[in-house]
Amino acid sequence: MVFEVSPFTLLSNDGKLSIPMDEPTIKQRQKVEVQPEGVIMEERTTLIKDNKVKRVTKRRLYTWDEIPEWQRDNEHIIRGYVMETKSLRDCIIALTYWHNESINIYTHLIPACFFLLTMLFNEYLLTHFRTTGLIDIIMIDLFLLGGFTCLMMSSTFHCLKCHSIEVATFGNKLDYLGIVALIVSSMVSILYYGFFDNLPYFLTFSSLTISFGIACATVSLSDRFRTREWRPYRAMLFVAFGLSALIPIIAGAFRYGVKETWVRIQVKWVIFEGVFYILGAFLYGVRFPERVAPGKFDIWGHSHQLFHVLVVVAACCHFRALLGAYALVHKRIVL
Repeated sequence: MVFEVSPFTLLSNDGKLSIPMDEPTIKQRQKVEVQPEGVIMEERTTLIKDNKVKRVTKRRLYTWDEIPEWQRDNEHIIRGYVMETKSLRDCIIALTYWHNESINIYTHLIPACFFLLTMLFNEYLLTHFRTTGLIDIIMIDLFLLGGFTCLMMSSTFHCLKCHSIEVATFGNKLDYLGIVALIVSSMVSILYYGFFDNLPYFLTFSSLTISFGIACATVSLSDRFRTREWRPYRAMLFVAFGLSALIPIIAGAFRYGVKETWVRIQVKWVIFEGVFYILGAFLYGVRFPERVAPGKFDIWGHSHQLFHVLVVVAACCHFRALLGAYALVHKRIVL
């Protein structure tokens, strides 16, 4: 072990450190190591006056059995928990090392930044037609804003959920509100281009979507709704909300025919979007794969992480559908 020696530190005849009583010096050294069982230890060694050494060892990660009850959500995740910090600074520091929320944070934080940049610079990224107007920018930005809101709220929640039960509870509510924002903005934006020549249809189905969104938002603010026991019902509720997109597609098939509706709403990409959303919600609801191998997916590959990745993939599918519908409308107008 090596200590820094200040100008006031003296060496005794036997070569040991001697610190004068009138000039106490405190030196600190930090050491981080990983134990065989995968638990990260952080050791701080402090030299204080009178040649006394005080060692303080602090663990960064804890197990399911060691964390408080309010932090327990998935009993199949055994290790990798950040203990309640009561400190915003410690929550931010946790971004610098791996724990069982790290992938959840970054799989939404990084795409959120891309959504924001795309929204800010769509003037240069969007294909412009002679007939492109402000309403087009609004509709495309509406989806991008909804995606950014969802992903940023999610990553913020997973970053700060170890702070305290109060912060975790509030953040969880915002997380679900972000999902509502993404679904509403996705559906309203694609409905605009699917029914660009039929204002009553657009207003009717948009109103239905917003009503569903308000209902889901209201339920999401309930404390009972966020408990572990309600996990499957949370997944089913949002799946049902997403499946409500089938209603305008069916109505469009009767109004315009299947082939025309398929092109107008870019149904191929919408189907891909729905499959990824449902698959992610299903994995999240049944806790696969960690359910079949508890402790094996603590840091990498558990259901919530897969859900996050699939949400981003689904959002990208919707963006592709939205751009395709936008281009189709303006090409037809030009013709």
